[in-house]
This record gives sequence, C-alpha cells and structure tokens, in this order.
Amino acid sequence: MVYLGGPRSRRGIRGRGIYLHDPPPAYHPPRPRMPRPERQRRARQEWLLMRTTTVVLILAAAAFMVIIFLIIATYS
Repeated sequence: MVYLGGPRSRRGIRGRGIYLHDPPPAYHPPRPRMPRPERQRRARQEWLLMRTTTVVLILAAAAFMVIIFLIIATYS
C-alpha cells in the first residue's frame, strides 16, 4: 500500500488521502531528511566541485585560444 498524500485542509489536518495498492512505475518513497551538517557538507562539496570545474574549463578555453592564435600567426 502506497500513500501518495492528498488534499489538506487549512488547519493542516490530513483528509483521507490517496492510497494505491501497487506503487506506480518509477515511484520511490520519500527519503528521510538529512541532518543539517550533512546538507552543509554536501553543499560545500558541490560548490568546490563547481568552482574547480569552472576554473579548469576557463583555463582550457584560454589554452585553446592561444593555440589557435599561434597556428594563425605561424601560418601567415
């Protein structure tokens, strides 16, 4: 039996809700909330990964441009 939520009243009291005997395809039950320090650690880790990726891509683009300019300069 899978509970999919349902309408709520303004006071926050749940109504009957929606229950299915079999879960729909691709249904995953909700994950429990992570503790705050774990969320902060993951956020810092993702930020560091994105910052590193950005710097590497900028340096690679600059190196590519330098190579293109060198090819054009030596071809003339």
